[in-house]
Amino acid sequence: MNETEKKIAAMPKAELHRHIEGCVRVGTVLDLARRHGLPLPTFDPAGLDRLYKLRAPGATLAAVLGMFKMAQASFVSYGAVERITFEALEDAYKKENIRLLELRYSPDFMLKARGLDWQKAQDLINATVQKFEKNSNMVAGVIVIASRSHGLESALKTIDFAVKNRRSVIGFDLADSEADYPASLYKEAVKKLHAAGIPLTVHSGEEGRYSQITEAITALAPRRIGHGVKAAEDRTGRTMRRIKNSDITVETNPWSNYLTRAVPSIAAHPLKKFIAAGLRCTIGADDPEILDTHLNKEYALAMGEMGLSPAELLYTLKCAAEGSFLPADKKQQAAKELGFKA
Repeated sequence: MNETEKKIAAMPKAELHRHIEGCVRVGTVLDLARRHGLPLPTFDPAGLDRLYKLRAPGATLAAVLGMFKMAQASFVSYGAVERITFEALEDAYKKENIRLLELRYSPDFMLKARGLDWQKAQDLINATVQKFEKNSNMVAGVIVIASRSHGLESALKTIDFAVKNRRSVIGFDLADSEADYPASLYKEAVKKLHAAGIPLTVHSGEEGRYSQITEAITALAPRRIGHGVKAAEDRTGRTMRRIKNSDITVETNPWSNYLTRAVPSIAAHPLKKFIAAGLRCTIGADDPEILDTHLNKEYALAMGEMGLSPAELLYTLKCAAEGSFLPADKKQQAAKELGFKA
């Protein structure tokens, strides 16, 4: 590592946008496949690594999402759920020096194939997080996702599930194709989340038109937006001003955006433009195993090809600490770990 990379690796970090389904190690995929008789295209570790991880831009967002099939198949038992959750926490803590971590998952996407009980899985994930916290100086929480592509009925069921578990769920996310499932579909449904005090983040502006971001803000009143890169395509600047005036934090995921062709290159990513416009922004790895990335790499890209200064990088870290959905006591602990005033 060069000096910049060493400094980045040593930095305590915060991550607000990371999918459990995107954290399944190649070795874990192989081990679970052998134990449970699951089919794989190859059982050679190096060969599977080449097939499992996306290292160059995919044709479309949908094509990239299709890369998750092997990871999805790995959630074969409650033991697998516990193991994968623990490994996601362990990798973030030991490999990336993350001190504040929000993990998110979609119950319908992750648990449906094997018919695993949502409540039992949620209790297990939450218990795994709590146990890890006690044995480390990292704080963490769980966000529940409604996968738009599973239909409105699934989203409604997931919202009810989150409300029922509001003591162990720190937030809610709408993910998947925004173009096919616009924000207006969920306008009434999310009122249950707001009433229960569950903060909302929404995948928006990763694809399609920048006007979808304004539509999401108007219809859903989210506190955070995932990706949001299309906001930079509005030459009038109105979309970015709407985000800023709504006090919304943008969860950017640079390498992910490059791989899904949301941006043509890392250098073209609008994060620096967002910061200059006064938007609150964070940096995330999204799906580290599937996308062959991690937060150290994302920070290096930000300071390299994207041109962020050390001060701007620290700004994104502060935005993450302040924009987290974790309860106040955990945010205070994280602020100390990250070197900020609580």
